[in-house]
Amino acid sequence: MPKISPAPADPAAPANLSSLRTQSFPLKAHNHGKAKVRVMKVVRSAEKHFAYEYSVDTTLFSPEYEKVFTAEDNSGLVATDTQKNTVYVIAKRTEANSPEQFGIDLCKHFISEYPVLTAAQAEVRMTLWERAVVDGEEHEHGWIKQSPEQAVAVVKLVREGEVFSVRSFVKGMTIFKSTQSGFADYHMDKYTLLPPCTERCLSTELTAEWGYTDIAGVDFADARAGVRAQLIKGIFGPAKGGVFSVSLQATIYDAGCLVLTEVACVSEIKIDTPNKHYLPYRQLEALGEVFEDDIFVPTDEPSGTITCTVARE
Repeated sequence: MPKISPAPADPAAPANLSSLRTQSFPLKAHNHGKAKVRVMKVVRSAEKHFAYEYSVDTTLFSPEYEKVFTAEDNSGLVATDTQKNTVYVIAKRTEANSPEQFGIDLCKHFISEYPVLTAAQAEVRMTLWERAVVDGEEHEHGWIKQSPEQAVAVVKLVREGEVFSVRSFVKGMTIFKSTQSGFADYHMDKYTLLPPCTERCLSTELTAEWGYTDIAGVDFADARAGVRAQLIKGIFGPAKGGVFSVSLQATIYDAGCLVLTEVACVSEIKIDTPNKHYLPYRQLEALGEVFEDDIFVPTDEPSGTITCTVARE
C-alpha cells in the first residue's frame, strides 16, 4: 500500500490559534482557586486519637493575574494544583482542629508565601464525626459520621492592613420535635386553607451563620460548641418537658438571643430554617384506623422559608 503524505499546512493559518475574539472588553473581576480538596488529619495521642476531615475551597486574588485572562501570560501564577498541595502541607504543619483556624492558617500561608497576592480566601467544610460509644464508654479510635451536618468557615485575609474576615456556619443540622409545637392566630382570609393547631411536629434543616466581635484569642472550636449548644437548647428546651414553640420564627429568635447571651465572642447570628413538614395522615379514618397524632407524611416541597438575624447593638 502506498504511503500517504499529510496535506501541507495552510501558510495563511496561524501556527497555534489561541484566541477567537476580535474585540477585547474590560475584565471587571477575576480570581482563581481550587475546589473540593479533601483531607483527613488523624492525631494519635497516647490516650485518644482525634480525626478532622475537611473539604477545602481556596481562592486567590491579585490584579497582576489579569494578564492570565487577557494577555495569555501565566508568569507568576500560583497554579490551582499548587493550592491543592498547600492544603495538605498546612494540614500537616498546623493543628487544623477547627475549620476557622485551618482557614486562617491557609490564608496566612498564601499571603506570606506569594507577595503578588492581594487577598486569599478559604472555605473549609468540616465533616463531623462523633466518637463511638461501647458499653457506655467513648471509644479511643472509633467514630460514627454525623451526616449531613457540617461545620463550615469562610476565611478571607486581605494583605493591605492585614484584615481578616471570619464567618462560621452550621449547615445541614436536621432537627425534629415530636410535640411542644403549634401555629395559630395568624391572618386568615379566603386564600387560607391551613388550620390553626396547638399540637404538631416541628422539623427543619437549620443553617446558622455568625461573625465575631474580635477573632484575637478566640478558641473557635469552643465557640462553635457553645453556639451549637445554645441553638439546640433554644429549639428543644430542657430535656424534661422541653419548651413550647408558638412559631418557628419565635423559636429561632429565642435561640439566637441565647447564643449572644452565652457566647461573648459572637457579634451576630443569622439562622435560616426551611420547613420540613410532617403532615398528619388523616386518611387513616377511611382505612378503619384512628389518627392519634401518630402517623405523618414527611415532605419538604413546597417549603416555608424562615430566616432571622440577631445582632448586638
